[in-house]
Amino acid sequence: MTVQEMSADEEAIRKLDAEWSDAASGGVANLDKVVAFYAPNGSTVWPGAPAAHGTKNIRKAWKNAFESFKDLKLKFGPTRIEVSQGGDMASDFGKVAMEYTKPRKGRVKEQAKYVVVWIKVDGAWKVLYDCYNSNSEA
Repeated sequence: MTVQEMSADEEAIRKLDAEWSDAASGGVANLDKVVAFYAPNGSTVWPGAPAAHGTKNIRKAWKNAFESFKDLKLKFGPTRIEVSQGGDMASDFGKVAMEYTKPRKGRVKEQAKYVVVWIKVDGAWKVLYDCYNSNSEA
């Protein structure tokens, strides 16, 4: 893989991060759009929840997230993207700004960090693993 191809892949993933943030910030109305970012064999590994494997379980995890975190707004900020030499896998590390409404707490703003592993599926980047953890103390 050439430097230009790696740069194009890194740029594509940055663009996908922005589109994914926008889709997730649209709430349950965008559930199909959010789930479409994942590979069919993808997984979510989120704090306080069991790992969700495959499209059906990822859909359920996101639906639960939208119900638990009302008016969820996400903004992914990739700080390091590494594309494999073969160009079919990439790691995406960064920060995520989260904002949501919780009963009795009101509007909550939280900073977290994430690691996402992307794979190419039929030439398109898709999420294989989605993992984050909060910077705030419980």
